[in-house]
Amino acid sequence: DTQATGGEDEKVWKKCEIWQIYFSFKEKYGKIGEDYLEVHHIIPVSNLQDDGVTKLEDIILICANCHRMIHRKRPCLDIESLRKLLK
Repeated sequence: DTQATGGEDEKVWKKCEIWQIYFSFKEKYGKIGEDYLEVHHIIPVSNLQDDGVTKLEDIILICANCHRMIHRKRPCLDIESLRKLLK
């Protein structure tokens, strides 16, 4: 089950996995930002096997800014490279 249950568990699902910090889009943008994060495929969709199944361990939840930065280069930046840029 991938649904957050509330409390501290909910924060895990609302944390950018690049920054490793909790950011509330709801606090910043109001109701429209509630429960917002983007999903990034660690294995690009174009590289998936014929069955096209994405496993939970093959995706990460990240903020829109990080998602855009990952996709600014071809091939995409890997997670650790982007983290290094942020330090």
